[in-house]
Amino acid sequence: MRIVMILAGAQSLREVIAFPKTAKAIDLMVDAPTLVSEQQMKELHLKIVSRG
Repeated sequence: MRIVMILAGAQSLREVIAFPKTAKAIDLMVDAPTLVSEQQMKELHLKIVSRG
């Protein structure tokens, strides 16, 4: 990626990354990650388990 940055003359690596994230690992283009509904969890047979 840094080679692409240099070749493009970009000031920041984020300018050449296809899917940049924020400092909190959020993708602003698709608003991900987002919360999922209980129905979606059931459809995918997933559950949230806390450690402890």
